[in-house]
Amino acid sequence: MINGKAGVLDRLVLNAVQREAVLYDMGPQLVFAGAGTGKTRVLTAKIAWLIDRGMHPTRIFAATFTNKAANEMRERIEKFIDRPVSGMWIGTFHSLCVRILRSECPTIGYQQSFTIYDTSDQLALIKKVLARCEIGERSAPPRQVLALVSRYKNRCMLPDDAQKQATGFYDQENIRLYSTYQSMLREQQAMDFDDLLMQTVRLFRNHPDILEKYRRRFDYVLIDEYQDTNETQMHLVKLLASAHGHLFAVGDDDQSIYGWRGAQVENILQFGHHFPGTKTFTLEQNYRSTTSILDFANSAISGNTNRAAKQLWTDGGRGDAVTVTRYRDDRQEADTTAARIADLTGNNRSSGSTIAILFRTNAQSRIFEEVLRKRQIPYVLVGGTSFYERAEIKDIIAYLQLLVNPAADVAFERVYNTPARGLGEKALQTLTEHAKSFKKPLLTTLLSTNPEELGTRFKKGFSELRELFELLGVGMAGGETPDGILRELLQLSGYIDMLTEQQTEEAAGRIENLNELLNAVTIWAKENEGKPLSAFLEEVSLASDIDGWNNRDNAVNLMTMHCAKGLEFRHVFLVGLEEGILPSRLNLDDEARVEEERRLLYVGATRAMATLSCSHVDRRYRFGEISPQSPSRFLLDIDRTLYTPIDKSFEFDFQSGRRAAPSIPKRSFEEPRSFTRPDITESEPAARERFNPIDDVSQEVVQYRMGQHVRHAKYGRGKIVNISGFGPDMKVMVLFNDGSRKNLMAKFAKFEND
Repeated sequence: MINGKAGVLDRLVLNAVQREAVLYDMGPQLVFAGAGTGKTRVLTAKIAWLIDRGMHPTRIFAATFTNKAANEMRERIEKFIDRPVSGMWIGTFHSLCVRILRSECPTIGYQQSFTIYDTSDQLALIKKVLARCEIGERSAPPRQVLALVSRYKNRCMLPDDAQKQATGFYDQENIRLYSTYQSMLREQQAMDFDDLLMQTVRLFRNHPDILEKYRRRFDYVLIDEYQDTNETQMHLVKLLASAHGHLFAVGDDDQSIYGWRGAQVENILQFGHHFPGTKTFTLEQNYRSTTSILDFANSAISGNTNRAAKQLWTDGGRGDAVTVTRYRDDRQEADTTAARIADLTGNNRSSGSTIAILFRTNAQSRIFEEVLRKRQIPYVLVGGTSFYERAEIKDIIAYLQLLVNPAADVAFERVYNTPARGLGEKALQTLTEHAKSFKKPLLTTLLSTNPEELGTRFKKGFSELRELFELLGVGMAGGETPDGILRELLQLSGYIDMLTEQQTEEAAGRIENLNELLNAVTIWAKENEGKPLSAFLEEVSLASDIDGWNNRDNAVNLMTMHCAKGLEFRHVFLVGLEEGILPSRLNLDDEARVEEERRLLYVGATRAMATLSCSHVDRRYRFGEISPQSPSRFLLDIDRTLYTPIDKSFEFDFQSGRRAAPSIPKRSFEEPRSFTRPDITESEPAARERFNPIDDVSQEVVQYRMGQHVRHAKYGRGKIVNISGFGPDMKVMVLFNDGSRKNLMAKFAKFEND
């Protein structure tokens, strides 16, 4: 035990529990720090207290997850103790492991100058791995292989370890790729980011003398955001701290939202099992939000069973009631949210930077970007790329540009081999030489040239590309609507198939973005009947020019709930709280993932300081079609007395005004959906047109979900990898075990659950 008086603590403002946690020094300790309860303050105070009591900064190992957090911790510590802390090991897990490996890596056969590969380097290497293993990229998309390798490494498993758990041909092939990848990394004296952790753990396990060296070096181990640790990071902490027990970890299981990246909430929930004799402290006094917001958040998270008990509270007052608003559709949700923001920022009452619109997926940003631009409200998309600047959107827009303007060579060069068609730089060079000789654009040259003239090596790829544009050209010439052309493009190009096969979180998000593009084009086509595709592309070009929105100090924040973690805003709008969105339709069949989705709602709610506005819609465009929606199960689980329900589903927007249909009684959002159209007079053709599509929605809905295993009488067993349409028009894409992919009408498929 470190003896002496509180010292530095006399200069800090800590509540009783925070102070007790800082002063405790009898073994491992875990601080459950609820949202807004001063997690960083108590962690930095602990380090400052250790140094103030005589511990040299170089004897401290403090790990967190971002460089920003590490720098903030260092600055706070130096402010607390009023002197520099040079030499202290404080940084991200990866940066601290690099320091160890640079010194010790010759022991495991690496040069000290080993290279660290980023994602682009890894993908390039994966492609070489596939070539060496004679496996095509369509059979094993590089990003999917990379995600697989990462999962092994997050569990601290080398290929030999994974081999012991292999159960079939598929596992054997995966391990062969993993083994080849690791061999090629070593050949190139390189490590990827997962290696930095895994190789450090294996170094310590296989070389007890080196482990003992670092155990003696660090008198105290402190870990931030412990709920975000994966299995490898947990093992690293155990190796360094188990012997002396001087371990201080802070975190909040209710904010564990990175399971898809390998984080294991069980690490914090089973902390006492991993470190016997642990003393636990729970921080529940919140310094950020009002009582209304905290009561709502507490009720929301209480639906999880796999969590440590805690109840956030504040002495800061009740504040405005939380609202849950039901909207007719996603357009009304976006328009009304923008109107409320305009009211908040009017007459400089609130800065836009104090306002956030939070959503589950990046694809949801598109409609909010659109309405904010129309109202000339500055905004910034935090942690993401503006919708029309995202790679997959730019790819598809490039295809569309070529249909309108075959001379757009830049667009052609972007997509001629996306998805991969076996057309590399050499193929492009060959086509370019032909184009120069004919003095024609690239696409025009391709369409007027026999693919065999471009070389037998490229015949197949150029033939596929030529056929694609010929088929799409037929649709253009035949007067196909812009949304119809886009549907054909997404299907015929193989772009969706490429992403579906990757089976990664990133790929799923990119598919959502493409579906949102289809929504945008479908809505635009209805609102601009008769206008050509070129008119839509012109609007997109103008929408992408957001040079006028540079005043970020006054810009409204748009971001995903994942991105919002660790931030706070006076006014928060949680939008799109519906089944299939939150929780995500990808996670509905896994209770552990459903609990993580509920934690996302909790994280989003606890970002709010003064007001929290939640919303959901009766119907929204999904996959280019109107889809009935129902409120998130998480909303239905919240105590009804803890929010004010608002029903705007029968309010109409005629040009610039709003009015309610007085003959229609308002329904609370939890009542069952009938999806019947409200009475609309003949004098309201715009409203009639808006609701006409709803009449065609069949109530005989076949229930399928993404990832569901099914069995077909002809094709056998398979897995649903994509769903589009609704009711009688629902289509399901199934990847069957024989490798074939079929797009089937759900009502005729007659699947058997498997």
